[in-house]
Amino acid sequence: MPSDPAAEEMVARLKTTNAGLIRFKCLGKMTLAAPGQAVQSFRAAMAGALNDRLRIDMFAPFGGSAGTFSSDGKHLFLVRHPSGETYKKRYGSGSLRRMLQIDVSVDDLLEVMVGRIPLEENRLARFIPLSEGDPAWLVFIDEKGRTRQRISVDAHKKPLRSEWFDSSQRMTHTLTIHGRQVVDGYDLPRRIDLTGGEGERITMVLERYNANVLLDDHLFVPLKTPS
Repeated sequence: MPSDPAAEEMVARLKTTNAGLIRFKCLGKMTLAAPGQAVQSFRAAMAGALNDRLRIDMFAPFGGSAGTFSSDGKHLFLVRHPSGETYKKRYGSGSLRRMLQIDVSVDDLLEVMVGRIPLEENRLARFIPLSEGDPAWLVFIDEKGRTRQRISVDAHKKPLRSEWFDSSQRMTHTLTIHGRQVVDGYDLPRRIDLTGGEGERITMVLERYNANVLLDDHLFVPLKTPS
């Protein structure tokens, strides 16, 4: 199929967004929701270093630590502080499906938290402009012509929402960006919504963001974990 220069230009723009931002820490809020379950909201302290180190400490509304999720690039850890339960599994592909119920990887979550959209690799990109006032779409198509990802962008070519699809054209998860903030020259989201195909949802509000701070590798291994 012929190339699409407008799509190629947009892909290059998305890949190089905040290219110099590789580490961060911030405070904020985290909300977890799933069908048939009570919504859980926490204050959160978050830190990350690309491509595979992440830590999120969640604090109960009335004080005290509720839980810690982290990745050191070799293992994924989950600590439930009130009960003392700890979980540890090999990093593998970095998938968070078992811990967060959404088919997203640590790498993808870090990309989102530094202001970039994870992009489908080895796909044909097509740009679909819409009428004035409506968002345009950047669509990624596989070798059989199936849509595997589509990203809506505003008039300034800033991404608003991304949707991912499996080979059967079922939507696996979505990312929605609400609001923007500029920190040390980096264009970052204020709020991130990740939604799974069955209605699971993670909302992250990023506040007091610090870019490219020094982070000790020991930060990403919780103090009490199984051997």
